[in-house]
Parts: sequence; C-alpha cells; structure tokens
Amino acid sequence: MKLTVLGNNGPYPSAGGACSGYLIQHGGKNILLDCGNGVLSNLQKVIRFEELDAIIITHLHSDHMSDMMVLRYAIQAKMKRGAMNHRIDVYASPEPQEEFKRLDINDAFNLKAITDDMVLNIGDITVTFSPMTHPFKSFAVCVSSGGKKFVFSGDTSWNKNIIEFSGGADVVMLDAGLLSADKKDDNVPHLTARECGIVAKESGAKKLILTHFFPEYDVEQLIAEARENFGNVTASELMKSYEI
Repeated sequence: MKLTVLGNNGPYPSAGGACSGYLIQHGGKNILLDCGNGVLSNLQKVIRFEELDAIIITHLHSDHMSDMMVLRYAIQAKMKRGAMNHRIDVYASPEPQEEFKRLDINDAFNLKAITDDMVLNIGDITVTFSPMTHPFKSFAVCVSSGGKKFVFSGDTSWNKNIIEFSGGADVVMLDAGLLSADKKDDNVPHLTARECGIVAKESGAKKLILTHFFPEYDVEQLIAEARENFGNVTASELMKSYEI
C-alpha cells in the first residue's frame, strides 16, 4: 500500500499548506482519508478525483471535510459535461447530524454513515473503524491488505481504544496536535507528541508518523517528544509518499 500526504495541518493550514487529507493506493484502488481545505488541489497532483473509489471522513470538523463542499461542484460539473457518470462513495461520521446532512448531495456523493462495527471491502483492501475521543464523533481508521496494516487515528485525545486498535500496525499515523507543554489539563481534543510515542510503543507498531500539526509548531520538537518513548518516528511531509 502507498500513503500520500495531501494535507497535514490543523485546525488551519500553514502558508502554502493544507489540512487533513491522505491518499491510500493499492491494487488499482484509491481511497481518500479526510478532505480538509487544500486537499482537493493537492489530490489532483496525484490522480484525477474521478479515480477515487471511496472517501472516508473521520469526523465533521471543517479542517477534515471542507473541500467536500468544493468537490461536489467538481463532480457536478463533470457530470453535466458528460465527463463523469458516477457518484463517489463517501463514508462519514454521522454526527453532528446537521453537518452530515450537508454531505448528502445526491448528484455527487453516495453517502453512508460510519458505524463502530462497519467493515468496508474495496478491492482487496479491508477498512475498519474504532470510535475515538473528540468533541465531534470521530473514528480511527484501519486499512489492511496483504498482511500489511495501517492505522490513522483521526483526531483524538488520549484513550485506550487507539492503542488496542493500532495493535501490531506496520505504520500508525497519529494526531500530534499538541506539545506536552500546551496540555494544560486532560480536557484537550488532541494527543500530545509524547502520547503518540506511548501509543506506538504500547501497541507494538513498527513505525510512527506524526501528523495534524498546529502551523506554528516546530515539527522537530514534536519528533523529539515522540522519541522519548518510541524510536522509529517521522513527521508527515506534504506531498510525500510512504510505503506501508
């Protein structure tokens, strides 16, 4: 499987950057995880959006789904011109309900709500989900095929589910939205980089990729914090591809 980073900031993009968006490719299938602002532009540097087999929206904060509102125009325009004849399958967190309804665009998306026990089979790729801890209902995503396992946390604060869900992953990509110095109490919506390292260690993951960076952070500080508990750490790089 190949992972390409199309956006890695949150809750807003750095200059020239983009928010959450990651392309998984394997066996001729293309799956987009999240579609935050800036992602649609970067996606088209890799594939045509018509080639997407599925889009998964881990939760409905705007930095993870705002480009869906523009993608709908792109699909509709292609449909009217006769250049596209199918809707794209979209799997999204169902809450908040009003945000979920915004994605129910019948001439662009085939929308389905993610459930805790949902299993997707897309070609020879299997996708499963686990609920996380976040102000909006949010899911971690496991993508596996051919004995390889990739886990993306989406946005979450500290919880045991992500450790169990990441068990034995070849690559785990975690929400490093905070430096530990900025965690003033337990009521925070993101993992610290240090907690990301703990998750990778306790889950037995082989490699940790940090992502969802606050634009003003020094990414090297995040890496250093994660390495206090886990050695094989890197930070996601915009438009870089990783083999899983």
